[in-house]
Amino acid sequence: MLDQIKPWACSFSGCDGGNPEADTWLCGIEWGLEPEAADEYYIRLKQEMLAGAVKLTKSNFDWKHSISYPYGVRFAKLYQAINQQPVQSYRSVAELSGEQLFKLNLYPIAFNSTADELWHKYGFDEATSFPTKQLFNNWCFFNRFPFYTALRNQYQPKLIICTGVNYLKDFLMFFAGVDGVETIKSEVISINVNEKRTLYWSKAGNSLLVVVPFFSGRFGLNSDALLQAYGSRIAQLQAEILQG
Repeated sequence: MLDQIKPWACSFSGCDGGNPEADTWLCGIEWGLEPEAADEYYIRLKQEMLAGAVKLTKSNFDWKHSISYPYGVRFAKLYQAINQQPVQSYRSVAELSGEQLFKLNLYPIAFNSTADELWHKYGFDEATSFPTKQLFNNWCFFNRFPFYTALRNQYQPKLIICTGVNYLKDFLMFFAGVDGVETIKSEVISINVNEKRTLYWSKAGNSLLVVVPFFSGRFGLNSDALLQAYGSRIAQLQAEILQG
């Protein structure tokens, strides 16, 4: 079974698209999925898994659709802050052409949570030959991830923004491979004594790779002030790297 799904897993499966030639790439962990859509999605997904590789195609990222979801709103605010605009102006991204962004995900099988418990419920132990989701994800490290390392090396975006600091090692392997990343640096971004978050960053080839907390949750980038502060610092890092 694994040999049959490998072309699908080691391709553009599970990603959102946009323009791979864009200066900015955004990477999450996996698609979010509403529980009511799960049954239909998993039936279709198992068919797609056997249909072969998902091709990489250039398109315009749909900013207007993106900001109809909380994740897209928060990213739009961060994007504006990076471009030295106030986060409150996030709605203006709907006027962008869509050539500015490429959206990816680490893993190709979506659940409405990142936990293991749904793996057996929907039969992915049989569909993938892996008894747990964690084992499948480990397999992706050495099989799926090199596809994206090569993709980053081919297009060399200026900035790659990754969401989820608990997945730091995953993002580094995904975009840089075993030997392709420079020293990983971290710093605390603080807006007051109670609001502190960690930013991780490095270089992968010619790309600035930043890993930020999730956009929601108690320890996430859950305020406009944090999003503005992170965007400002990322802009500074970009300028420093360009000067260097």
